[in-house]
Parts: sequence; C-alpha cells; structure tokens
Amino acid sequence: MARINTKKSAIFIKSGAVLPVGADGFLEVTEELSVNPTVKVEEFKRVNGLLGSNDSYADTCDTTVSLSLTHNMRTSNKAGDALDTVPEYGELLKLGGFTETVGADTVVYTNSQTPAKGSVCVYIDGNKHSSTDGAVADVKMDFTVGMPSKITATLSAFLDNEGVATSAANPTVTLSSEDLMIVGCTDIISTDASEIKADKVGIEINPQVDKFYGMGLKEYAISDYNIKITADFYPENTDYNDAITKINAGTVEALLIKLNTGAAGALVDGRSVLITATLGKMTSFTDSNDKSNLKRSITWMLQGDSAGECISITHGNHS
Repeated sequence: MARINTKKSAIFIKSGAVLPVGADGFLEVTEELSVNPTVKVEEFKRVNGLLGSNDSYADTCDTTVSLSLTHNMRTSNKAGDALDTVPEYGELLKLGGFTETVGADTVVYTNSQTPAKGSVCVYIDGNKHSSTDGAVADVKMDFTVGMPSKITATLSAFLDNEGVATSAANPTVTLSSEDLMIVGCTDIISTDASEIKADKVGIEINPQVDKFYGMGLKEYAISDYNIKITADFYPENTDYNDAITKINAGTVEALLIKLNTGAAGALVDGRSVLITATLGKMTSFTDSNDKSNLKRSITWMLQGDSAGECISITHGNHS
C-alpha cells in the first residue's frame, strides 16, 4: 500500500459556516501540510487492589486542530484584471479579524469589531479533514526587502467527524499567475510624513483566541487583539534620540507603508498595496550592531479611531 504523500495537499479557507469546495477559498502555501488532530483524552486511576490499574476516556466531540501555514502574498486572485479582485489570502485575513470591503475598484481590509469565524478543508493525498464554523487565525505579515511578502497564520478549529478523515480526492485548483509581492528598495514606510529607511517591516494582529465548548456549542472566537507594527532600520545621527523622546512623550503618529511600488516609490493601480494606521504609539525599541552600524527595531502599538479602526490594507485603485 502506498504511503501518504504530503506534497499532494491543499487547503481551502472561507469565512462563514459553509464549507469551501472546489477552487473556492483555495490558498497556496509554501510548506507541506500535516493536520495532527487532537482528541481530548483524560486519564484516571482505578482502585481495585492491583497496581498499574489506570484507564482513560475520550471526549470525541472535543477534537481540535492547530495548523500553522505560510503563504507568499500576491496582489489579486488568479491574476484578475479588475481592480476590485480580492487577493488570494483575503479569507485568511478575515479569519484573523479583518473586514473585507469590496468597492467599485478597491478591496480594503480593516480590523473588525465583530471578527468573523470560518471553515477550513484540508486535503492530503485523498484524505479530507474539515471544520464547519468556529475557525479563527492568528495572523502575522512579514515584509523583508528583496524577499516575497509573507503572511503566516495559525488556524484553530474544531474538526468534524470526530477528527477522522474522510476519503475525498483533492479538488482541482488553478494556481495563481499573479506576480509575487517582492519587497523592493522603492517601497517605503513613513511616520507622520517622515520616511524611515527600513529593510524589514512586520505586522502582528496578536488576537486573543478563546475556545467555547458546551452542549450544542463548539467554536473558537477572537475576543480582542493588540495590533502592532515593527520596523527594522539604520538610524541616522539626526534621529538617534527620536525613539526614546517619543516613548517618553507618549507620541501618537500616523504610519504609512507602500508595498510593491513602481519607480520612485509610486503606488501602481492593481499592483501595489497601501497599509495605513492613523494612530500608532511607539512602545519599545532595541538597538544592536550590524556590520559596525547601529541597527534599530521599533514597535508601535496601534490604537483605534472613533470607529475602532486601527489599520487599513488597500488593494486596487490608488489614484
């Protein structure tokens, strides 16, 4: 009998309780998948006059999965020409606590005050694992110069069918032909219009993921998050004291990140991604040596505006 080949795997993610099928919700990942369902098993002692009389019981309803994955970000799904075409990783953002707003020529993601839950289907060489609601994601994004933009996530969900995989052939999928979002030297980050020459930027959603389990109830949910942006750069003499001064003063500043830009850092419709945070408060920084130069890493904690919006990610039209 043939061994299971983990290269023959595919994952489908969709917000809501409807299971994704076919190419719907397909997410291309950079690593092979392994599901590893976890069944709740409790051990107990049996006192019967003999040593070693231990036993156990299983709560088969409480079968969960924690699945980590990495995806190379692209600007739109399947190289669609329309500016309002959603990116392939859009469903993952929604499970991470974002609201997707599709306009006439834009797709915008903002942190939601009512984070969505979703469904997950994983196929591995003819074995299907699925979850029909209650799936959420801890999402991080990494933008390093000279590298593809990456989104990583840990999915938490209850599995159906007591975690036992069903027999199902992998659905046919269409791989995206859209170019990868390569972070280039023209991409920029600025704080209140002051440019920071960073070589790495990271965004962490830091969700509070809670498990709810009871009679007729089994789901995960995001009940809070603490969104942060981190930038690594080489400070100049003129701004050496800038970080500690802002931390002491409790300065709140606007952050702007332009990714996948064209010449001279200009945004390109349908290709670039614009990330904005109007209320960023610097909370920490660390300095280190890098090739006899000072390297600084700064972290901003994002605060919400009157509507609770902390961060906005815009695709499509930037005119």
